[in-house]
Amino acid sequence: MRTISHATSLRAEPERVFELLSHVPNFVDLCDHVEHIECLGDDRYRWTIRAAGMRMDFDVEVCTAIAPEHFAWRSIRGVQNRGSYRLSPEGEDRTRVEFELEYKLNPLLDAAVRRAAQSLVDRVSGQLMARAQQRLDAEAAGS
Repeated sequence: MRTISHATSLRAEPERVFELLSHVPNFVDLCDHVEHIECLGDDRYRWTIRAAGMRMDFDVEVCTAIAPEHFAWRSIRGVQNRGSYRLSPEGEDRTRVEFELEYKLNPLLDAAVRRAAQSLVDRVSGQLMARAQQRLDAEAAGS
């Protein structure tokens, strides 16, 4: 499996960041590449995404949810993948977010995606974290 990763820091406590990132349906609003997420029950979700000009879907199950430190999933159908967010306090009211994704594609798709994968993940993760920060800021202002 190929591995890609991204790390950043958000202005919010780990508990708030975990609450946002562990609510899987939030990813539709946090990332343009995620078209739809359907809850299948029992911590399982069907994702429909568009990446590298292709539409893909896959089912995942949440396999670890240790608030506010670690959230992980693995695929159970479709595109093989597993990933996680590890959260740790980083100073006062800041959280370090470390994202890791492992995936395996069919050889033809892999050749097309490999060149763009890290760049795509950096852009997607950057967008996701920027939107997460906006939502956290908005929630903090509203409380």
